[in-house]
Amino acid sequence: MADVLLNIIAPIVLLAALGALMRVKFAIDLATLSKLNIYLFIPAFVFYAVATSQLAGPQMLGVVVICTLQVLTLWAIMELIGRWLRVRRDVLSVVTLSVVFYNCGNYGLPLAMLAFPGQDAAAVQAFVILAINLLIFTLGMVIASSARQGSLGPSVVAALRLPIIPALVAALAARWWTGGDAALLPTVIREPARYLAAGLVPIALITLGAQLASNPRWPRWKPVSLVLVLRLIAAPIHTAILLWVLHRTGWTPVQVTPDVARMLILTTATPAAVNVLLLTLELGGDTDLAAQCVFWSTVLSCFTIAGWLMVIQAY
Repeated sequence: MADVLLNIIAPIVLLAALGALMRVKFAIDLATLSKLNIYLFIPAFVFYAVATSQLAGPQMLGVVVICTLQVLTLWAIMELIGRWLRVRRDVLSVVTLSVVFYNCGNYGLPLAMLAFPGQDAAAVQAFVILAINLLIFTLGMVIASSARQGSLGPSVVAALRLPIIPALVAALAARWWTGGDAALLPTVIREPARYLAAGLVPIALITLGAQLASNPRWPRWKPVSLVLVLRLIAAPIHTAILLWVLHRTGWTPVQVTPDVARMLILTTATPAAVNVLLLTLELGGDTDLAAQCVFWSTVLSCFTIAGWLMVIQAY
């Protein structure tokens, strides 16, 4: 337990705390940090991680398929829970977003790389980030807009134009050309991509800390507690069950190794995505509740992640 807290959780918390301190002391601009992540560091990371990955094609596809199925089934479960409990639509949309979409980027990426060093964790997480980002800016917009009526067409088109997609296409082309050997990439492409990819983890965690420092809230315990239980505890169990079912049925498009399965379970134990708050602000809804879900799930995840790491490492 002490090793998990010291070697995996502590570096994440420290960098996030530094980001929060920078936000409080210097009022660093969140919009600029977000743009650096979305338009520069994440595309460069996706390109470098995928272009140099040794993952087989079926495993890449398997990660995307599993993430998509996990999100869609969780969404269906949340709709059933909402109808059963008769939750107001504006509250249900925020709770659903917070449970379904997790912080796979600026929290999940460093977590995976620290927990699974040398096991191609970066490449696995690159495809998780790709799948979740596409889903949150498409399906997530549908869920967020359910709090009120709105036009989704322009937003979906804008999401599909994010640089992560051309970065992935370029990475797959480079991987086909080089066979995953980074040395065969031209230096003028390889080195800038490597430098930017290496910078994603600290910049992402500093951004996370700065964002959390901007929206601390004392929670409305009833909906927030539901999010905490479902997001931090039930979601990884749901993913483990989904992986077991897919393994038992032998569905051909889904081919993942036991190590990749462990990574996928761990990354779904991360807290609610910061984009939940951004979507709620953009499309309307209970923004205070969204901020509370993101903040408190991130704070309490330090303890639940430690527990999940111990369980996963035991199997």
